[in-house]
Amino acid sequence: MVHGLDANSAAQLNAGLARIRERFISSLSDRIDSFYELLSDLQDDTRWAESCAELRANAHKLHGICGSVGFAAIGENAARLEQKIDSLGPDLHRNNIDDVRSLLNCLLDEMEQNLDAA
Repeated sequence: MVHGLDANSAAQLNAGLARIRERFISSLSDRIDSFYELLSDLQDDTRWAESCAELRANAHKLHGICGSVGFAAIGENAARLEQKIDSLGPDLHRNNIDDVRSLLNCLLDEMEQNLDAA
């Protein structure tokens, strides 16, 4: 039972969380595809800065939901990617992309492992 709730309310809450978790799992494949597109865009000299900004935004969203749906490891990897991009700030240069790419690959590995296990 969830602390402070009667059994019926706790069951409803748990069922709602299970539905959210299922939707999250079903969205993982599309999220992975999107991150792979951005990984590819990091190679493009005309798009890498824009791709980093988009990566940061997507990692931020992913980090935000993962704790709520029980995917802490994905959330931690997303947070590391977001923090790395934030730490580069205005000093983001093409030579920093290897660090970003490495963290993105770790995130993708974690997402794929969880998708396979689901």
